[in-house]
Amino acid sequence: MIPIDTIVAPATPPGRSALAIVRIDGPAASSILASLTRSAPPAVRHAALVKLLSVVSCQLSVPSGEESQTTENRQPTTAESIDEAIAIRYEAPHSFTGNDLVELTLHGNPLLVSRVIEACVELGARMAEPGEFTERAVLNGKMDLVQAESIADLINARTALQAKLSLSNLEGTLSRKAAAIRQVLLEVISRLEAALDFSEEGYEFITRDEVTTRLSAALREVASMAETYRRGRATRTGLSAVILGRPNAGKSTLLNRLVGSDRAIVTPIPGTTRDIVRETIEIGGLPVILADTAGLRETADVVEDIGVARAREAARTADIILYLVDSTIGLTPEDEAELAALENVQLVFTKADLTPTRQPPTVNRQPPLAISAVSDEGMDALLARLDELVREQYVAPEGALVNERQRLAVAECEEALRAALASSDLDEQMILVDLYRAANALGTLTGAITRNEILSEIFDQFCIGK
Repeated sequence: MIPIDTIVAPATPPGRSALAIVRIDGPAASSILASLTRSAPPAVRHAALVKLLSVVSCQLSVPSGEESQTTENRQPTTAESIDEAIAIRYEAPHSFTGNDLVELTLHGNPLLVSRVIEACVELGARMAEPGEFTERAVLNGKMDLVQAESIADLINARTALQAKLSLSNLEGTLSRKAAAIRQVLLEVISRLEAALDFSEEGYEFITRDEVTTRLSAALREVASMAETYRRGRATRTGLSAVILGRPNAGKSTLLNRLVGSDRAIVTPIPGTTRDIVRETIEIGGLPVILADTAGLRETADVVEDIGVARAREAARTADIILYLVDSTIGLTPEDEAELAALENVQLVFTKADLTPTRQPPTVNRQPPLAISAVSDEGMDALLARLDELVREQYVAPEGALVNERQRLAVAECEEALRAALASSDLDEQMILVDLYRAANALGTLTGAITRNEILSEIFDQFCIGK
């Protein structure tokens, strides 16, 4: 067990609420609880109603030149009631962190939370760093790095699908995939190492064909894992959608209709929208940042010209593009020029209530839609098309890679396995170098091999108290 001190922090967000939770973790957790309540700690894993008392302590006299900050050297002199709380005590290793842990559920007044934390600090605890509770859980083997990252993602999930993916990885779906592949690599490594140790005796612990077969299968699994990153990242972070079109094509009207409020200004005057207006909606179970943009046209107005440039730049990086065409005017040469420079565009003809029904042309193999944001004609069809697009192209399977750290680890493993297979006609030592690199990459993914800079990068993004 790694030597640790005792930390304390609120485990619920700041602000007023019905209840708040304070966590105390470390070897002095139970003694701090006893000092706060002036009574013996409750039985392990039993909820007990306790009265929390403030602590004003003085330092006991100690020999000259010696100092001590332990709770044993502090003696309470006065106390007053802070709050009544429910206390639950966990003993190592059977807790979230793997250490002795106390959770206090008190009334959700920020003043009360602050006073309890101050009392704990007075009794020898220190304020926790961001993510320190979860980091301790990782270091004590209670979870791996992928699961730890999934906790933060689950807390920040904005839709049910995002929460589902985070919960899947928290339960170990991705970790089990990586561990299974790494186990295969370690078995191959051990047999190749044995072959080297007994090379003079002529023993063969694994054939070259078996090495090739097992590594090829591992490479297919790793490549399949790597392919989940695009969807995993999209599911975790959400998507961007841009509404493009010439002036007065109905872009702002459509944005307002999809958002359900008058978010963008709508007038018959061309060029009303100068800058990008963004709102977030849910499509296909994922959050989508929807952007209304300036009408695409050549203009001498400097401000509008900047808006047009920003619209094209937004389209360049967007996941979804809705290109609107005024059906009373039809597809113009300018529209065709804009569409030729775009990919994966959904063409939408607007103001369908003002024109007779007709079949507009197909663009980028996507059948166009005709809508009216005023009469709601075609709106259900548009929403269904967008929902289908998101679910087919962006929703991630369970166990997907969701961030750049995970992607880089799997990419390094894949590269090393390809190098090992390319070296299969060489001696075992050449293959082993690449196999160790591949196994270490998967170990870094899950935290079987930890690096301090990786831990700092991950847990610095957590909230304090988690």
